[in-house]
Amino acid sequence: MDRRRIEHITAALAVSLLFIMTIGAILAIANTMFNWDIFPPNVEKVLWFLLASLLAIIVSSVLVNVMINLSIIALNSERLLNHKKDSYEE
Repeated sequence: MDRRRIEHITAALAVSLLFIMTIGAILAIANTMFNWDIFPPNVEKVLWFLLASLLAIIVSSVLVNVMINLSIIALNSERLLNHKKDSYEE
């Protein structure tokens, strides 16, 4: 797979999951603060687990994205240096 495509997929995944997690976290915090009891206790445990899982997936997606971008930056800077070196030799 192309690095740019993987970067695009991981960025889209992270943004989508972050949006879902934000809505879930707002509901969870409001539920706790106002004692709404929207969900039964067993469901709340599952939802907290899902929020933690989404956070782990988001963090790993961002880390993959950062690593790919660092490798792209390294490749592009190497090409730039080689191009400048060739320009000076001519």
